[in-house]
Amino acid sequence: FNLAAKCALLNAEHESVQALIDQIMHNAKCFEDKSQAISNTITLLTWSGNVLGAIELVKSTLSSLGEGLPTKITSSVIKQNLDNTKAQLASLSDDTLLSYPAMVNPSKILALELFTTHFQILPLNHQTAVMPLIPLKIIQISLAYGMSPRAPIGFAQYGNFLALVRDEFEEGYRYVKLALSLMKKIPSRAHDGSIMFFSNHTKLYVEPMQSSIECYLDARKASLKSGNPYANACAYVYNNLCLWSGKELNAVVIAMKEAMKETKYHKNFGVLALMQPMLRIALRLMGQSDAPQQDNLPNAFGETFKEDNITEKYAAHLHTIMFAKLSESLIFREFNEARDAADKYFSVDRFASLTPLMFFKRFYSGLVSFWVARE
Repeated sequence: FNLAAKCALLNAEHESVQALIDQIMHNAKCFEDKSQAISNTITLLTWSGNVLGAIELVKSTLSSLGEGLPTKITSSVIKQNLDNTKAQLASLSDDTLLSYPAMVNPSKILALELFTTHFQILPLNHQTAVMPLIPLKIIQISLAYGMSPRAPIGFAQYGNFLALVRDEFEEGYRYVKLALSLMKKIPSRAHDGSIMFFSNHTKLYVEPMQSSIECYLDARKASLKSGNPYANACAYVYNNLCLWSGKELNAVVIAMKEAMKETKYHKNFGVLALMQPMLRIALRLMGQSDAPQQDNLPNAFGETFKEDNITEKYAAHLHTIMFAKLSESLIFREFNEARDAADKYFSVDRFASLTPLMFFKRFYSGLVSFWVARE
């Protein structure tokens, strides 16, 4: 039933997925029997735009496993957890970590799966203060119970936090490379695409950008091979980076349209809403007509998807759209539009912008800020 549900999910047969999930939940004899069904439900909720529902399901499931995160997040809480994690890792060489025993506790394996999923969907919402704690939690559990196939994702996210947030690039790059080495040591190939995806964020700032961008395409191929639904996110990031790094526009637009067609087929409306504003700016740069609004598409729960509804609800979408508008206004010298977009862009939580596009967002938003201040 779990395998059938996964196949139905990747074939966008969402009604079948829901029916199979109901059967699994009804006949499950223990919590482990329900774990894959819970994960599929979280994916369905996220793709349908119900990110709040997905986050609440993650939290309640973690709580039933005896895991969770502090309810009140402060800088001192983050610093304390960061210091503890650094102290634990200080005495462990890369060789020691690579030879760590495998995790066998099923509840901890599921907890790590939920923590990595939690990290991935939080940028879609305004609940981003907790994000730095999640990779720290993953590493702490891994050091206590052994390495699971999800552990390398935690190390990659930890490396990104050190490099992109704390400017500790040398140390961050070390853990990104460790994540890729761990990936090769762990026999499961199911999560290679996600590991490669997160590991590449820091590589963009350390290695030549033109070659490191291609690693997102490799991550997408790995995701497709293993049936990992993160393939859509890989395509989104790859196409955006191709646009901002100067790849030939016609090729970028063709690739964007293909990615949107695939994402629409999977009914992954969250990623679809992220893709749309960048396609619009690419088309305008080519002098073509605007991309049509994506509306009236049925999601997995029979609700009607509207692009504007997603934009209004989720920080990452608002951040992406405002970035597209301010950069477009800069290119076409539309001062009033640039000023208004910049105001909204800077009002969004900064952790919503912790993405591979962060360099370009900082660069163009800085140019617009200078332009507005000068005028």
